Amino acid sequence: TVVGHCSGTIEPTSAPSFDELDDVGGCPDVWSAQTYDQGDLVSFMNLVFECTEDPLSSHCGQVGYEPNTAPGAWMIAWTVVGHCSGSIGPTGAPSFDPANSVGGCPDEWEMGSSASYEEGDMVSVTISTMPLRQVAYRCNAWPLSGHCGQISPIEDGGDLGWTFAGSCDGSIGPTASPSFDALSVDASGCPEEFSASKTDYEAGDLVSFSVSDSPSRDLVYQCRESPNAQFCNQGATFAPDSESGTLAWTLIGACSGTLAPTYSPSQYDGTCQFMKCVVEETIETENCTLTDVDPWSSGVDYVEDDVVRLGAKQFKCREWPNFIWCNEEAYVPTMNDDDFWPQAWTAIEDCPP
Repeated sequence: TVVGHCSGTIEPTSAPSFDELDDVGGCPDVWSAQTYDQGDLVSFMNLVFECTEDPLSSHCGQVGYEPNTAPGAWMIAWTVVGHCSGSIGPTGAPSFDPANSVGGCPDEWEMGSSASYEEGDMVSVTISTMPLRQVAYRCNAWPLSGHCGQISPIEDGGDLGWTFAGSCDGSIGPTASPSFDALSVDASGCPEEFSASKTDYEAGDLVSFSVSDSPSRDLVYQCRESPNAQFCNQGATFAPDSESGTLAWTLIGACSGTLAPTYSPSQYDGTCQFMKCVVEETIETENCTLTDVDPWSSGVDYVEDDVVRLGAKQFKCREWPNFIWCNEEAYVPTMNDDDFWPQAWTAIEDCPP
């Protein structure tokens, strides 16, 4: 943003300035890629940063959110709370106080399918080898449990499937998985059942897939964005329950009964466009062009006010700082308002018929 003009030179400013920051004493550990909880402290260049409150605290240990002195994504996860000198004992999370330990460590997390883990299953993740430190996570309740085999607890979006349980030490046998009888089912209706012979699935299409006949349990899957959408039409090899199914389909929930007409986005064949405006900073002008509204794609760099669609339903990328998440798959718009996408996108009017 242009803020004015100048001539000559000025004395360099001291960066960062500690005049208005509290002196917190010794410096906590520097940031590293691990799990942090709300309130945990790290340091960078004698500045002290505090991990923000839930749910944004899930970003504190992710690469790309490490705190520094330049504006960036870290401002979503961390807050500057003071300055420091020297060192103090580590304040990093998770806490390894025996009182917060779950005991022996369950098996390490492994990539799998949507059926690899169930509600209540526990896994461990190693966050430090010298000294050895491990933490345990518990698979979330149905239907979010479908994410547990798809995303590591410490990856971006891992909190969709996992909840931090505590530190652990040693090993234990694998934890038992609950029966499907204990899982609740959304009775809002099921989309059309997946067919291995169908060849016209598109990004955003919904299908149902039976995982139990007695009692009857059906999962709802959504065809992933391009280029993965091509796999949705590759038959049984990429069926939702197959070993390669996660390349084509994303688990979004459970269902029961017949689908209500408004539940699944119908295929849209009309013309849907929005006015995309870009500021040319070198000449201080704004250029606007009529742009097609396409389904979300990992190959597009989305910015504030960009628009995507799911069927005929449109979603607009939110303003700073939320627009940073518009490019993350965990925040792709769905038909479920309880998913994470509202943190990055705003639902707007549908495309014209």
